[in-house]
Order: sequence, then C-alpha cells, then structure tokens
Amino acid sequence: MMLDMEQRSHPVAEVSTSLPAVLSSQSTARRFVGDTLRAWGLGSVAEDAVQIASELVANVLRHTVYKPILRLRRTGPRLRLEVEDSSSLLPVRKEGGPSGGWGLTLVDQLSDSWGVRTHPAGKVVWCEIDSERAPVGAY
Repeated sequence: MMLDMEQRSHPVAEVSTSLPAVLSSQSTARRFVGDTLRAWGLGSVAEDAVQIASELVANVLRHTVYKPILRLRRTGPRLRLEVEDSSSLLPVRKEGGPSGGWGLTLVDQLSDSWGVRTHPAGKVVWCEIDSERAPVGAY
C-alpha cells in the first residue's frame, strides 16, 4: 500500500473523553486538552484550546442535563475540538455582558472557524485551530 504525500506529512490523531454532568467537568476538560496538546507537540495553541473547551463544556453543563463528550482530532497542523451532547437545543451566540454570555464570542475569537452539527441523538459544537498561527490569547 502506498501513502500519498498528504497522509505522510499530516498524521491523524484523535482522543475523546466522556465527562460527567457536573461542574467539575470544566476543570477535567481543561486538564485533558492541555495534557493532550502538549503530548501532541501543540503546546503553542493549548491556552486558546483549553479556554474553548472550558466554554463549550460549560455551555453543555449550564443549558442541558446531559454528559458532554469532548473530542480532539489533530490532522497535521489543524486541531479540531468537538463537544457533543444529547440535547437538540442549539447554542445561541449572545452579546457578552456582566451576567455572562461570552462563551461563543470567545470561541469565535480564539478559533479559526466553528459551528454546530446536528444528528438524531443531539449535536456537536466544533471549532478548528491552525497550530501554525500565533495563539490569539498570547501577549
């Protein structure tokens, strides 16, 4: 079997974890993302990805009663972060203010792209980050 150049130069790695529907899952998600990205050599975008994961998991915990599933997929320099839940309720981007609402605004600012994919058992909120760009959260 012969691999094409794209496959050899862009390895694929994927990990996921199912999180309990409790507030401490936010910190578990942050550790999972940070540890995974450092192991993959993507520490340069870990800060942004950790913040995004925390926000997406928090949205599931605040707005549903379901367990979030956090998934990371690396294809070469591209990182795809997904949070899946069993709710059909779609996320709504709101204007942030003193009472909150910053979650999806932060996801939009820290990622290169993001969106929602629905399926019969719920939805997946995803985002992608190019690890070769400078992190947005960097000073």
